[in-house]
Amino acid sequence: MTRFQVWISAGALLVSSGVLVATSARALRTIEGPPKRSRSSTEGPPTRDAEQGHARELAIHAMQATEESPKDDFLEEHGIATPMPVVAGAIPAHARVRFPSVVLSIPVDLLVIFTIADFDGSRDCSDYYAPDSPWYNVFYGTYGILSHKPDGTWWGYKADGKPDFDEVTRVPELDYNYLTAGQLGCPPEKQKFKVLELKTSKVGAWDRGDVVAQIPSGLHRWEDSFGANPFYYTVFGYPDQKLIGNRESYEPVKMRGQMFFRRLTEVEGDRITMVFGAMCPDTPAGKALLKKIIDPLAPLFHADGG
Repeated sequence: MTRFQVWISAGALLVSSGVLVATSARALRTIEGPPKRSRSSTEGPPTRDAEQGHARELAIHAMQATEESPKDDFLEEHGIATPMPVVAGAIPAHARVRFPSVVLSIPVDLLVIFTIADFDGSRDCSDYYAPDSPWYNVFYGTYGILSHKPDGTWWGYKADGKPDFDEVTRVPELDYNYLTAGQLGCPPEKQKFKVLELKTSKVGAWDRGDVVAQIPSGLHRWEDSFGANPFYYTVFGYPDQKLIGNRESYEPVKMRGQMFFRRLTEVEGDRITMVFGAMCPDTPAGKALLKKIIDPLAPLFHADGG
């Protein structure tokens, strides 16, 4: 499980040891549903717990595989720590994937260290898909952003060193629209990340943004997914179709998040911006979860997340 084929738009990428490398491939057909494992005639029917446990185990192994001997990991090369607390309700593992600028629409290499909701005991998928869960569409973790901007500045910062919040929020926009919903088969016309509110502040060395945004959900009907990335289903699971009810696939969801970012000026040779934070549903339960995530995460980066 150290190598997976994954598709992004018209091209394919190979995930090997947490690095994405472009290669040619045909577009995927419509995802019809999760493949069924063949069973021996001497085996009894699988229990529900066994099936769910297998899906969760696959997700954990898939995440762990991205961390094995990572190549071109610019944070690791510079000795930059990326601590990831395990929050109750999250998968007890995290992924570490680099997206080179050649596959992105912005002039950066992006390193994403993240985790998502754990698997509910009654389903074969993450609560990332569960509309009644505070973990609906939730990520938390870290971005490492290696700037290739022609003007020689760090991503998220202007030439005078002042933070550029519009620029830095293009990364979670890209993440929710293209690197997540898009990889789960969301068509471009529904990839509509939009910042609704933004409050800025400073916390020590960190610039902070408190954001309310509309994002495209990952929840979808199998028949509405086209060109989906099979690697993502090993992490998220296939969405339980009972969850969608009368909702539209990839429905817009209002989220509230906190992000902290700073230039790593202590690093020589590379212009790296570090970002950490989380986004949760803009509901009372989601706001409580956001605090539950940021409270242990912020001190690890010497920032107050209160």
